[in-house]
Amino acid sequence: MNVLKSIVKKKRKGRELIRNGRGYSKSELKQAGFDNIDLTRIQGIQVDVLRKTSHPENIEQLKPIAKKLETRNNQKKVQERPKKETKQQK
Repeated sequence: MNVLKSIVKKKRKGRELIRNGRGYSKSELKQAGFDNIDLTRIQGIQVDVLRKTSHPENIEQLKPIAKKLETRNNQKKVQERPKKETKQQK
């Protein structure tokens, strides 16, 4: 899965500088639709637990990824087959 880097903004001498961050903040992930941070990390999305800021650009980057993962999980649930009965269960 191709995940873009997060954006971090800072002000220096009255100018706003934008740079790549180490990962997305918890609040950005929750606003984008990710509930479990551990599962987010397993999917390959970097999480920076020290960051407290939330930028709308980062949230917009994460929303399509969250939708893809949600549809993928729903498809897996539909494809699961019921277990066959064995002789012992009859």
